[in-house]
Amino acid sequence: MTHLPLSDLTKANTAFAAVFSGVEGAESLLQAAAAVLPITAGFAVVNLRNAPPVYLADSYATPMAKSAVQRYVSGTYLLNPVSNAIRQGLTAGVYRMADLAPDHWGVSDGEIGVTTELSEEIGYLTPGWPRGQAEISVLTQLPDGAMAEMSLARPSAEGGFSDAMVDILTSLKPLIDAAQSVIWTAQSPRPHHSNLQSLEDFGRDRLSPREAEILQMVLKGHSNRSISLTLGITVPTVKTHRKNAYVKLGISTQQELFYCFLKWTERA
Repeated sequence: MTHLPLSDLTKANTAFAAVFSGVEGAESLLQAAAAVLPITAGFAVVNLRNAPPVYLADSYATPMAKSAVQRYVSGTYLLNPVSNAIRQGLTAGVYRMADLAPDHWGVSDGEIGVTTELSEEIGYLTPGWPRGQAEISVLTQLPDGAMAEMSLARPSAEGGFSDAMVDILTSLKPLIDAAQSVIWTAQSPRPHHSNLQSLEDFGRDRLSPREAEILQMVLKGHSNRSISLTLGITVPTVKTHRKNAYVKLGISTQQELFYCFLKWTERA
C-alpha cells in the first residue's frame, strides 16, 4: 500500500472539502489529484448517452492546450478510446488510456482535426494537446446513464502511471465519486441535446451497413487486421470495403477520411 505524505493528503482533503461545501467545482477536484500525483494537467467532463461530453474544468496551462480540450468535447471525443468504451458499456473504475486504445493507425500526418502520432498512446494527437503524455481516467457512474470522467496526464517518458499511482487513485475513488456527484447535481440547467449525430451515423446515407461499420472502426483506430479479426472477414475483404467506401465519399486516403468525418461533426 502506498503511503502519502501528510502535507499532500492535507492539500487533497482541503480541495475535496471545497467541492463538498459547494464553494468550488471540478477545478478543486483536479487540484486534489495534483496534490497526490505528479501530473502535468487534467480535465473533467461528464459523458452522456447520446450527446457530446459536458465540459466541467481543465488545468492545462496554455491556450492551445485548452483549445484542444474544447475541440475534444465538440467532436474528437468520438475517436477517443475511453469515450468509445463508455458508449460500449465500460463500467466505472480507474483505467489507463493505453489499456483501452486499439492498435495504432498506419497513415501519414495531415493537417486535419487530428494528426497521426504513432508514439502517442492512442495513435493520434489533437492540435494543441501536449505531446508524449500518458493518460489515466477515473470514471464515476451518475444517474440517467451519465458517466463522469476525470482524465489526468503525465509524461510517458517519466513512466506514465505506475501501479502505485493507480492504487492511489483507486483508494481515493470513493471521495472522487462523491465529489463528482456533488458537482453534477450543481449543474444547472442540465444540458439538453436532441437529434445529435453519433459516430454510428457517419456515412450511413451513402454507404452500405458493412462499409459504414468498417469506416467507424478505422476512425476508432483499428487496423485492417484488427477489423478482420473483429468482424470475422478476411483482410482483402476489409480492403475492398474500404476502397468502395472511399470512392463513395469522394476520398482516397485515411487522412481525408478523418477530415471528412470532422467536417461532418461540425455540420451536425
